[in-house]
Amino acid sequence: MSAAAARACDVLIAGGGAVGSALACALAELPLDVVLVEAQQPKLLAQPSFDARVTALANGSQQILSGLDLWPELKGYTEAIRFIHISERGRFGAARLTASEENVPALGYTVENQTLGRVLWERLERAPRLTVLAPAKVTALARGPDGADVVVEHGGVAETVRAKLVVAADGARSAVRAALGVETEEHDYGQRAIVFNVSTEARLDGRAFERFAQRGVVALLPLTGGRGAVIWTLPEGDAERIAALPADAFRAELQAAFGQRVGRFTRIGERHVYTLSRVASDTIHGDRAVLIGDAALRLHPVAGQGFNLALRDVATLAEVLADGVRGAPSQVDVGAAELLERYASWRAADRARVSSFTHGLIQLFGDAAPGVGLGRGLGLMAFDLLPGAKALLARRTMGKAGRLSRLARGLRLVER
Repeated sequence: MSAAAARACDVLIAGGGAVGSALACALAELPLDVVLVEAQQPKLLAQPSFDARVTALANGSQQILSGLDLWPELKGYTEAIRFIHISERGRFGAARLTASEENVPALGYTVENQTLGRVLWERLERAPRLTVLAPAKVTALARGPDGADVVVEHGGVAETVRAKLVVAADGARSAVRAALGVETEEHDYGQRAIVFNVSTEARLDGRAFERFAQRGVVALLPLTGGRGAVIWTLPEGDAERIAALPADAFRAELQAAFGQRVGRFTRIGERHVYTLSRVASDTIHGDRAVLIGDAALRLHPVAGQGFNLALRDVATLAEVLADGVRGAPSQVDVGAAELLERYASWRAADRARVSSFTHGLIQLFGDAAPGVGLGRGLGLMAFDLLPGAKALLARRTMGKAGRLSRLARGLRLVER
């Protein structure tokens, strides 16, 4: 493999998925040179289909995308979530969250991953100070007092990029995190998620459901075109067996787990099975480096908080860097320890709160001890009757709890 001459930048982002590309979009607002390293060819976007994978965007995430002027390009491809129903199969008691009670147009939105990716990358094509290396991967890095030397393999050439700041946005199995020497704590839930799209007898019309069944959790989200997205969490043995069932038998198992709240499931799309675990990095910053998204904290999907938490990472880091370069951008070191410590301190409470919330849900609804189910039913009923409790949960699920960044309030990162 040949070697290329070194190039320099202010920020190198490892990982050009939705999280890394969203950060690149945010940093395009700033007077910074950015290099984005992505393992895949970003223009190879799948064609729309019934089975397209989706992302659930919290209300706060919609605000962040609005602050980046991306929402107008996404709006025609999203489905609003105006009602969330949380219940346990076979037991009384339920909790209901509505957009009208929270005085918002929607509690959240769903969007197909390929649409989100396309809109982000079309924006990046217009970013004047962005360099994209793709397909490419980070193979080594060394940090010094004035910057980090990152070796990137791109087109059969090993290129060294000298960056003031390296951002790891390359997922739960982050190669950059490993190269940085950051340890992780992992909790294997012993579960698998079966993910697929469906059609239902009764239209969802903005309704989402979180249904806790005896053996797992069924989440049903409304999608465009009258479809729904299901994330069905099961113990790993059950998941492998059920996912492999013929269509009619699989439909019967799903119907038995979810019940009849939306009538019959009339069409079942292609099924995908994923291992579930919580992966938490010991730290989210260090010398010349920060971790965002799943590289910092991967969550169980039970409450759909993972990507939304990551977008808040993006919005916070972008604001910290924007404040740092305001006034004298050429004299500011964006990898300075005080800026990275400010980012880590700001994100600590939100990360801890969301991690505890999702982990607690799994522990609570996974407990089959005698009497616990009755307590859960009473708790859901009491919760539904307490407006203050509902408002608190709504703020958390909408990404509006705690200190909010400018982007999370729908404001511009930089005033024009």
